[in-house]
Amino acid sequence: MKSVLIYAGTTEGRKLAWKLAEAGIPSEVCVATEYGMQVMQEETASQEIQVRQGRLSVEEMRSLLAENSYFAIVDATHPFATEVTKNIKQSAEGTGLPLFRLARDLGEAPELTEQCHYFASAEACAEELSQGEGRILLTTGSKELEAFCKKEALRKRLVVRVLPGRESMELCWKNGLEGKQIIAMQGPFTKEMNLATIRQYGITGLVMKESGKVGGADEKLEAAQEAGISCFVIRRPAMDEGNAYSFSEVFEAVLKLAKGNVPEEQAQAQEQAQEHVELHAGMTEKKETLEREGASFDIVLAGIGMGASEQKTVELKNRLAETDYLFGAARMLEGLHARKMSYPYYLTRDILPCLEEIQKEDAGKQNITILFSGDTGFFSGAEKMYQALQDLENASVRLLPGISTISALSAKFGIRWQDAMILSTHGTAKEQWKTELLFGTRRGRKIFFITSGPEDMQEIGKLLQEQGLSESYEIKLGYQLSYDNEKLMEINAAETERISEPGLYAGFLIPTNKGKNFVSAQITPGFGDDTFLRGQVPMTKEEVREISICKLHLTEAAVVYDVGSGTGSIAMEVAALSPRIQVYAMECQDEAIALIQKNKEVRGAFNVKILQAMAPEGMEDLPAPTHAFIGGSKGNLRSILSEIYQKNPRARIVMNAISLESIAQMQELVKEWPVTDLEITTVSVSKAKKAGAYHLMQAANPVTIFSFTFQEEQ
Repeated sequence: MKSVLIYAGTTEGRKLAWKLAEAGIPSEVCVATEYGMQVMQEETASQEIQVRQGRLSVEEMRSLLAENSYFAIVDATHPFATEVTKNIKQSAEGTGLPLFRLARDLGEAPELTEQCHYFASAEACAEELSQGEGRILLTTGSKELEAFCKKEALRKRLVVRVLPGRESMELCWKNGLEGKQIIAMQGPFTKEMNLATIRQYGITGLVMKESGKVGGADEKLEAAQEAGISCFVIRRPAMDEGNAYSFSEVFEAVLKLAKGNVPEEQAQAQEQAQEHVELHAGMTEKKETLEREGASFDIVLAGIGMGASEQKTVELKNRLAETDYLFGAARMLEGLHARKMSYPYYLTRDILPCLEEIQKEDAGKQNITILFSGDTGFFSGAEKMYQALQDLENASVRLLPGISTISALSAKFGIRWQDAMILSTHGTAKEQWKTELLFGTRRGRKIFFITSGPEDMQEIGKLLQEQGLSESYEIKLGYQLSYDNEKLMEINAAETERISEPGLYAGFLIPTNKGKNFVSAQITPGFGDDTFLRGQVPMTKEEVREISICKLHLTEAAVVYDVGSGTGSIAMEVAALSPRIQVYAMECQDEAIALIQKNKEVRGAFNVKILQAMAPEGMEDLPAPTHAFIGGSKGNLRSILSEIYQKNPRARIVMNAISLESIAQMQELVKEWPVTDLEITTVSVSKAKKAGAYHLMQAANPVTIFSFTFQEEQ
């Protein structure tokens, strides 16, 4: 299947790749530096996203386009990376591929005052600064350092803030900066953080690029203004406006191009066939090479624990001592030496060509070790690597486990983890992990979690507070486990708001004997009607609702359409059954949409997506349903069923009707499609209502429930 080629050097590039992945559109993302790759993989982990590292020349870009199958190119590099943009444009000429320049939103430019000065280039700004005095905070990144460090007098006055990557640090040393002048940190930076830096270092002038809101320009300007210091702004280079588009424009354009390729089923078949052909061809070639040279590989995929040297098992240390060729991320290779060569690679596509080269140049048996963080069986990339290497002839492949974060953290707190629910926020969509978290906490489960950083910790605490679970759970938290700055903390939900230090967090949510009583937590459907906000919108009554849900025969990872959702009562109950269920609540009335949104917020139903549309039109861009409940159709029942059948000719359907006319229509319509397991059930419910000293049975309108499964025609 064709993909989008994204040259990413900005937050917008990462966000675009992730949003396309959520829409099922694959992309290959090119980043210049090792640090860029690390950030990309940490923030946008997805099977739909492939990351390529390295600076490319025009010819290399052309080769990339020729060797791979893309349907669009996106230039999401930094606004100041004019040379790269020029190369991308040049490489795309003659390919016929659409090229989009993703333009950063600069926002409104501040007024030119005595405190704010603008310059056309870094050189012009440096020349102006060299005429003055006082300490300068340079926030323009590492690539502009040379312009500001040419004159020794100005260089000694600098405090520079750069990314914490190897390339950035090497440029600092190369330009003669001392350690006390360097702040190596990853943003974003708040106004308060900028202000603290200004005060701590006695800054009298701040240098920044006109990089827009996403680049933190507003926060820098506000801090400089509050501190009463001068701000020196390097203007953004002129851009070809005819080729520049906003984030939403680029996303929508790529989305349309993706839909215009081939039908989904054909695309999937082509993709699978192509992957099979490429893998088979690649493995066949390697097999012939191995047989010709008479060599064999002993390959070990090894978990190194959480990072510190002490985390490595004795078995791993023995293996490293006899390793000829070593692979792993650069940080994992620090302090390790293979007998012949070490490679800073950990992706299959990078390692396989190296193995081929090793065979050509070094005949005979080779011990090869590929390193992975933590344990090879715990949120590890070792599984994909293991599968990819299975067809490699004359090679044995085995796994060497390491110490996982969950086992290390449980040991530090003296608690067991065998009964814990395991959750990762890293590389998981926020709605997904929040749904899983609530599913576990509402049942009083012990939960182990690993996160992507302090923002996730704050989100977890906020979620517990919003759901009234602050006293029901205590948090046992580990920070930077195994490293010199390791911390162990026991906190409550409210205290997560103060967590801001960047780094790796992992923890346990431990149920307490306070707050909610989880012993009697409900595990069956059956929410009372009075638990929903209703207004004047019709709602499927409780007893009918439960029968209808049971007739749906839901599965663990179902995709459910709730058509004519009303108050959303069906959608909310279905969503509560499993965090893996996706529910699409479709409704056209404004009042009903508002009620569904409120009921979703009250219940924390993050796996419910609300669509205001008249079915079936609203279904066009949705994933194929496995199940559908139709509570209202606005006279479009035939077209609704037709659209569902086209999307999935094996979908399970439940339809409710009250009027005789609707019942008659349903009886006729089910004859138009091949169905199986057809059941027609009429439900009459009477509930006791108190009348003085007596209780009288009050009947509700009988409801007829049609349930069946589409049967695909052969």
